[in-house]
Amino acid sequence: MAHTCRGTINLSTAHIDTEDSCNIILSNGGRTYHLKASSEVERQRWVTALELAKAKAIRIRSNQSDDSGDEEPASQSDKSELHSTLKNLSSKLEDLSTCNDLIAKHGAALQRSLSELENLKLPAESGEKIKAVNERATLFRITSNAMIN
Repeated sequence: MAHTCRGTINLSTAHIDTEDSCNIILSNGGRTYHLKASSEVERQRWVTALELAKAKAIRIRSNQSDDSGDEEPASQSDKSELHSTLKNLSSKLEDLSTCNDLIAKHGAALQRSLSELENLKLPAESGEKIKAVNERATLFRITSNAMIN
């Protein structure tokens, strides 16, 4: 891969795992992406498409590094299918990045609101409940940051 863009994954060396009926985990060189499909069928379509794209990326990579020239280059249909798959993956990664930004924005707003609420003069019982909610929001922020990174 001579040139990469932010958010790209080198599929030829990536590991594709499934977590449960709807979740896919892509990992490569310290980066991990957790993707969630809307159904088990969609998850299986994604896994199949990713595995096919990975196989093609490996084949293209080996063809480029093979000096013998005995093997024929990838066909035009293979290239167009790979391009289509990569375009689709790029779109999904863009959506994932947008969701990441929204989670961070809404999490920060929630944290600010809870801090303001905690600073109000309320009865002791209310203060305890607000602290509990604030702690849960902090745990959510920590967990979502860990998932995103």
